[in-house]
Amino acid sequence: MNFPFPRSAGLAAAVLALGFWGARAEETLQELVHRGPELAGLEAAGLVVEQMELTLGAQNSSLKYRIVNPTAAPARTTVTFPLPEIDFSDPDAAWSIPGADPVNYIGLSATIDQKPAPLAVSQSAFVEGKDVTAALRRSGLPLVPIGFFHDKLATLAPDARARLVKDGLIAENGVDQAGNPIYAPRWSVRGVATRTLDLAPGQSALLDFRFRSSVGVARDSVLREPLRSSKELAAEVERRRADYCLDRAFLAGVDKMVSAAAARRSTAQEAAALPPEDVTAADAPKKPQPAARIFPEANVAELQERRISFDLGAGASAAPVRQFRLVVDKGKPTRLVSFCLADLKKISPTAFEMRAADFRPSGLLRVLLVGPKD
Repeated sequence: MNFPFPRSAGLAAAVLALGFWGARAEETLQELVHRGPELAGLEAAGLVVEQMELTLGAQNSSLKYRIVNPTAAPARTTVTFPLPEIDFSDPDAAWSIPGADPVNYIGLSATIDQKPAPLAVSQSAFVEGKDVTAALRRSGLPLVPIGFFHDKLATLAPDARARLVKDGLIAENGVDQAGNPIYAPRWSVRGVATRTLDLAPGQSALLDFRFRSSVGVARDSVLREPLRSSKELAAEVERRRADYCLDRAFLAGVDKMVSAAAARRSTAQEAAALPPEDVTAADAPKKPQPAARIFPEANVAELQERRISFDLGAGASAAPVRQFRLVVDKGKPTRLVSFCLADLKKISPTAFEMRAADFRPSGLLRVLLVGPKD
């Protein structure tokens, strides 16, 4: 599910200006920043986070916690899991909203000790820190303005729309073909899921949260040549180097994909240009040749960038997690992946693992995937 407003990102605009970018700016999707539950409430109830396991995937992700009650008294607390905040105040932002439910928009579900644990999910809307949920509900407008939002807005009486404009909930954003004003929302949405947790003295519980990943998508990559060497895109390239800790091996992998795709296209074009009687000879086995470093301006490899963001520090416990495990799964062996963590171990053709003891999660983890489009 994607928010239907066009997005004119700075990156896309810069590449369009160079004439290299084949996709339109509105085809770029921005990822939401995922996070975990508020663990401070568990600690306040005397509970301890023994284990934490985070798995990030190109489609689905999960968070698992082993929670222990080391006290001599029963403990009851509410587990609060904030959903990623969505800021609709920028009409040029196209958010990657992975779930179909406009309330539980990441499809969050939970189990406790492998048994289904239904969540209570609520959401609120804010404009500059002010809660405007009630005003939107009175107007009959959805808090997540997707799908037929503009049709619903058009059904409101003119004075009702004018009141929404006056109160700063919507703003004009151009006109349609008939010259009528088009309105855009100015609010952000915050969702939260809650679940009561009861633990007897000495009891432990395995909390397992699963959700769909919000994946940002760019229909090309500035990391391929000749874009990577462009002076106009140097700042974008350097930002990716810093955000995703790109190394020479990663960039060499990008070059290899581009060169291989260019070579395949060149061979196909040469074969198509031969007279019919020479086609058989062209298809005959040839001695392997070293791959040429060919970097066309066009995106011949049909590369795409995908991004996943997770805030490790949001809601983290004050005490270190005794056993921490992180898994990043790129989904397809043909994709390249990079992110800023050390001591990684490859555990499958697509997955990488990090383990640590007495670990205090912090910072924003950004994952970059680069590969041919699906």
